[in-house]
Amino acid sequence: MTPEQTLTQKLNPPQKEAVLHQTGPLLILAGAGSGKTRVLTHRMAHLVAKGLAAPDEILCMTFTNKAAHEMESRIFQLLSSLDIPVHGHLWISTFHSFCVRILKQHITLLDYKPYFTIYDSSDQLSAVKKAVQSLGINDKIYPPKTFQARISSAKMNGLTPESLKKGSRGIMDPKTLEVYTAYEAALKMANALDFDDLLLKTHELFTMYPDLLLEYQKKFKFIMVDEYQDTNHIQYLLVKQLGHFHRNVCVVGDEDQSIYSWRGADIQNILDFEKDFTDAKTIKLEENYRSTNNIVQAATSVIKNNLQRKDKTLFTNNNSGDLIDIREERTEYDEARYVVKTIQNWISEGIGGYNDYAIFYRTNSQSRVLEEQLRTATIPYRIVGGVRFYDRMEIKDVICYLKLCLNPADDIAVKRIINVPTRGIGKTTVEKIDEIVDKDKITFLQAAQKAVEHRVFNAGTTSKVRRFLDLIVELKTLSQTYRLDELYPLVLEKTEYLKALKAENTTESEARIDNLEELDNAIMQFLKERGDEGTLQTFLEEMALASDADQLKQEVNSVTLMTLHISKGLEFPYVFIVGMEDGLFPSLRFESDADNDMEEERRLAYVGMTRARQRLTLSYAKTRKIWGQDQAHPPSRFLKEIPNDLVQFKTSVMNNFFDRYGSSRAAAPVSSFQTKRRAFDDSDYDVQAHPDDEIASSTPAFSKGMKVRHPTFGAGSIFDTEGSGELFKVSVLFSDNTIKKFVVKYARLERIK
Repeated sequence: MTPEQTLTQKLNPPQKEAVLHQTGPLLILAGAGSGKTRVLTHRMAHLVAKGLAAPDEILCMTFTNKAAHEMESRIFQLLSSLDIPVHGHLWISTFHSFCVRILKQHITLLDYKPYFTIYDSSDQLSAVKKAVQSLGINDKIYPPKTFQARISSAKMNGLTPESLKKGSRGIMDPKTLEVYTAYEAALKMANALDFDDLLLKTHELFTMYPDLLLEYQKKFKFIMVDEYQDTNHIQYLLVKQLGHFHRNVCVVGDEDQSIYSWRGADIQNILDFEKDFTDAKTIKLEENYRSTNNIVQAATSVIKNNLQRKDKTLFTNNNSGDLIDIREERTEYDEARYVVKTIQNWISEGIGGYNDYAIFYRTNSQSRVLEEQLRTATIPYRIVGGVRFYDRMEIKDVICYLKLCLNPADDIAVKRIINVPTRGIGKTTVEKIDEIVDKDKITFLQAAQKAVEHRVFNAGTTSKVRRFLDLIVELKTLSQTYRLDELYPLVLEKTEYLKALKAENTTESEARIDNLEELDNAIMQFLKERGDEGTLQTFLEEMALASDADQLKQEVNSVTLMTLHISKGLEFPYVFIVGMEDGLFPSLRFESDADNDMEEERRLAYVGMTRARQRLTLSYAKTRKIWGQDQAHPPSRFLKEIPNDLVQFKTSVMNNFFDRYGSSRAAAPVSSFQTKRRAFDDSDYDVQAHPDDEIASSTPAFSKGMKVRHPTFGAGSIFDTEGSGELFKVSVLFSDNTIKKFVVKYARLERIK
């Protein structure tokens, strides 16, 4: 068998065409699950086998180290199977790794010393803060993180301080440009580059030294770029620079999966490839090998509503599989219970293991309710790309303020928030207070008070420490007067924590604000469940227990939770996407279907749907708490874009539709979502209501002696009952001989059979 036959025997016709393509620019439009990695690796092996290039004369760039390592491993295996030796290091890496490799050899040409330091985001922020301070800029009015985000955005677009000064006005405001200039000078002095510099400085190097660029242009006879839809402007410029000589540039991507514009990715790079290379050949990989036909058809129906896309249609020869489940629930808590109960039921039926299940959501803050229900059901889980809710920085910060309301002797809590948000109390000040702690054997706050009284610091520092001490005293006093739900917003106001996050005005700060909003929802839910026992002390105890439980659940075999953005590139047999509501997904800030941002939201839905191999469940809640208030949003418009014959709609929400329209009571129950659908297309879903289902039912019956489990307090038995209806309460005797009283409607009690 010839090398060509070996490399193409298991490929479909478009894949084979892409692998055998030799010279000239090539655009491979690779739909979800269409085998693009196989095509890239086999194409590279074919170019080597044909003698068109040596292994180290092909540059292949992708976006994650994992993808690069996997690609390199496959290339070695393929070349080995063809008895082709590989000498030296292949040029298969991420953009940033490639640039580091170039800069290591040539950084001195940019007037840097060898062995430069690479700053991470934290180092970068410290340097920005120093620049802000050196310029005498008030960091409370102009948050350093805002400058950091603007500088990073400029670098991703290939803009240096010099080019900004020469360019048209309005691209960057004068104050940011001033900080950018000072920041760059500081990095140069420290012989350091930040993460964005790795790309920008390489581009500058090639621009300033054409002979050096020509050397690398000649070296790389073929260039292949994976995930081209995710490239930003500086990456686009690097590809054009390096591919200019041979013009053997092959890019692989899917504009329907372009979901990272918020971090600089430009979808126009892939949409305009044929304009940049007018003689480019385009090959479409449209056969999906991952998902069932129903999932592929549903996802395709959604993405076809976008205008910014190439003309391609994903299909599969896999079986039809199950219909897409669309589930309507009353609240986000009911939605989480439904998802968890469904996983429990399927596992008990022998349908896969925990590793086969994934839950996706639009924002990180949505994980809290899901985590609570998974803990209640003792289902192991892991969060990918984020920390557990109560371990997130902003949550821990605010919890520390709440702790100090009760226990001012908690030195760890004090040290965590003494300068959060920034109030000018630095490390040296803290160390001096610590010296008093060690000398006098008193608490940190007592030592701080003593330092103020004895004027250990200069007048400015003394004033800052005194204001902090006054703040803690004020919060303690407020905690003795106000209920927990009233105290929480006061803490955010008095500490100016929320104000500082809003001032940052970055994607990261917006996510943190979302998490603080979700903590407010958690407090409201806690007070409903605990009634008279809903005190600050009880809340902090429960939060501590929740955190402890989180740390114990690190099993490998676990349900996976992640945001939709992180799900890209992954796949699972069974996928749940929660929060499918207009206002949440897509987000409220997108007002028009023709809006570019709305199209990206739809691409995000497409990415999430195409992660599922066998079953896909999409769910939404009729009401969801926003800052403690119930708000109602209609089901996501993306749900309406899925053809009716591909879905089965289920609801736990019964309404008075029949009374209003005079329909027969004997008819199948109709949900509010079905009613909304009728207004759009006068068509029906296969509606299946489950009034007898435990997850769908209203308050379950509880009686004396019944064994139950509470998500925080564990197992116990019902000691007493009182009231009825929504005010029905139970007293539970737990294993530690404590008795707790709950309003059943809100208690999250689970019967133990």
